[in-house]
Amino acid sequence: MFTAYNAETAPESTKSTLVEIENKYGFLPNLYAYLAESETALNAYLHINDQLMTKSSLTPAQVQLALLAISAENTCEFCVAAHSWVSELVEADAESVAAVREGRKVENPKDAVLVELVRAIVQERGYVGESLLQRFFDAGYSKANFFDLLVCNMLKALSNYANHVTKTEANGPLEKYVR
Repeated sequence: MFTAYNAETAPESTKSTLVEIENKYGFLPNLYAYLAESETALNAYLHINDQLMTKSSLTPAQVQLALLAISAENTCEFCVAAHSWVSELVEADAESVAAVREGRKVENPKDAVLVELVRAIVQERGYVGESLLQRFFDAGYSKANFFDLLVCNMLKALSNYANHVTKTEANGPLEKYVR
């Protein structure tokens, strides 16, 4: 029902963006191949992801851990694989990443409260309890960190839901991270 494009077959408005993505990663992740159907969706995903990785109040490792936990909560296998891969690249705590991938309790206290909060955001549609928020702040996180986690959730709504509908499969180096 949906087309996985490449730089040659994509709509004119997204061709050059797919070339840039492929040059950046050395392959074209299938998520982008599907998002290329919509210039708005593709550019929104890329822009928000770039903002999270370069301007967020969270570290790149914390961003990836949050994106991974949200994707696991949303049962998005493609994004679980993708964020597992990127988590390695940004040197996120390997044990925290493994725990999230396996659905186990995260042992690192600071990572644990971040994962617990993003899981609650997904499960409770943003209605998280004050005690959890207080534990998040007590762990050293800021109000800006909280809002950046909401941006993580927004980004994952786009990609996780797109992947559910398109049945996106992990490709390239992401394949080794499929659960």
